[in-house]
Amino acid sequence: MEKRANFLASRYESSQAEWGTGVVEMSGECSEKNLNSSGDVALGDFVFLVETEELRDGSGRPVHLRRQSSEVLSYLVHRLGETVSKDDLFENVWAKTAVTDDSLSQCIADIRRTLNDADHRIVQTLPKKGYRLVPNSLPSGEADVSVTSASVVRPGRLKLAAVSLIAVIVLALGTIWGLGRDRYASLDELPLPSKPSIAVLAFEDLSVGADTNYLSDAIAEGIIVDLSRYSELFVIARNSSFSFRDDTIEVGKISRALGVRYLLEGSQQKSGDRLRVTVQLIDAVEGQSLWSHVYNSDLGDVFAMQDEIVQRTVATVAQRVIHREGQKAIKSDEAKLTALLLNWKARQHLFSFTPEGNEKARLANLAAVEADPTQPYGYVGLTFVHINRYRWKWTDEDPVVELNAARNYARKAVQVAPEYYDAHTAMAYMHIQEGALEKSVARFRKALELNPNDTSAMAALAEALTYGGRAEEAEELMLRVVRLDPLHEDWIKWNLAWVQWHTRNCDDALETMNAMSEIPPMAYRVLAIIQMCRGDRREARKAVEQLMDFDPDYSLQDVLHNYEGKYVVGSDLQRVLNDLREAGLPE
Repeated sequence: MEKRANFLASRYESSQAEWGTGVVEMSGECSEKNLNSSGDVALGDFVFLVETEELRDGSGRPVHLRRQSSEVLSYLVHRLGETVSKDDLFENVWAKTAVTDDSLSQCIADIRRTLNDADHRIVQTLPKKGYRLVPNSLPSGEADVSVTSASVVRPGRLKLAAVSLIAVIVLALGTIWGLGRDRYASLDELPLPSKPSIAVLAFEDLSVGADTNYLSDAIAEGIIVDLSRYSELFVIARNSSFSFRDDTIEVGKISRALGVRYLLEGSQQKSGDRLRVTVQLIDAVEGQSLWSHVYNSDLGDVFAMQDEIVQRTVATVAQRVIHREGQKAIKSDEAKLTALLLNWKARQHLFSFTPEGNEKARLANLAAVEADPTQPYGYVGLTFVHINRYRWKWTDEDPVVELNAARNYARKAVQVAPEYYDAHTAMAYMHIQEGALEKSVARFRKALELNPNDTSAMAALAEALTYGGRAEEAEELMLRVVRLDPLHEDWIKWNLAWVQWHTRNCDDALETMNAMSEIPPMAYRVLAIIQMCRGDRREARKAVEQLMDFDPDYSLQDVLHNYEGKYVVGSDLQRVLNDLREAGLPE
């Protein structure tokens, strides 16, 4: 009773909130039904307006449903009380488009979640037959009947129905009303923290059985724990984020209650020995879905399956948030940015891999240090800036001066934040430039011990392994990176293609390079040796020409400087030089 009371109270507390409309157009043709177009169908505490095909709550506010879910609901309303088969829904809602059963299952779950139909009284499942939509006045056991006047709310009576419902709530709830009101009245009090903030909500378990919620909770808890390894993020603890389990509240209210911008929600469903887990990352402030994914797995090794889902979700979500915040920081007033956001702004410039972008990254990271010299973020960024200046000679300074600067910044980052994973990654990458590969690998291992899901550290470790003559191991690691973070940035592809060239997997290397959204100027050097590996001297020369268009003075001596002291296997370096020489790069 209390849970129900809180739900009804929340409906009226949220009557002023912004909701999208549920108006849809049917994707396919549906059979004609003797449905009074001027009537509205009552579904629990909601009303479906037949004429406009939109769903409204008890206060008359439009309720948002995903487009496909809205179309499924509209079709079920037009077949009210009838048993509707899956094939019927696929044919009429999806207009013969090839979709899986999961698409329909997710729509049904979405409708039930919206209608607060946890016990499936409104949207019934008839095993091996299909689904049936049951309005308020239709007996649950009755099937295949037409809509009657008792099951509709006539136009003009919606406001009266809302007023009547409010009166019933006031009379029935008593002191429980006060408790529910207090709870939901506080949902807009917490401001957003200075760090990007995220809450992982309890995953909905759509399975049936005694172990309901056990596995879904374990997956959600694992995501919370591993996201917390990213010290750049503000992650809400389990007790708070799971407190919204079974409550029907819009994501905006949850984000304000917890003081977070991002929400990760999900669901799971078991069928025999198969498990399907769906996750979605939402920017709750802007009301925008940023990423979603469906995992399908066997239940044979539950722990391995759980770890895989957790690791892939965490790696993708963390990088997605970091990239999004960096993009926003570029457009923001610099005076309002924290040291962390200034560093993420710098990352966006750094990944252009041009002298101009590198200089913008340098200035942004200096601003990060000035904003808060006790934080490691600016020092980490400056380490990579000066490594680029050293490697590519994007400076008037002696390259040794640049390498020393990188070393000093890396040391400072570790000094101020010895438990910050990226500080150790910066130091490890600096060790690569020194040719100290064993030190580099050990430091990368330390970074991954602090944050096992950091795909950037994995990719940089793969570079160190390749220089050390362990290209096969490096390629395996890079393939894990792209599996963990399918939305990875272009430099990851560049790194993978370079590793694949070393393993002579050159057709795949070319495919990897071509998948980049834009090839950075210095990456044409790798494209040239890949084409030579494939025996395509003409395309290799084109790649060198594009490199020379960017830097007309670039030569094999610059390549030697870039790789100086790094390769353990001398023949690997000779292969690079010979391929570039034959592709037309001058001595």
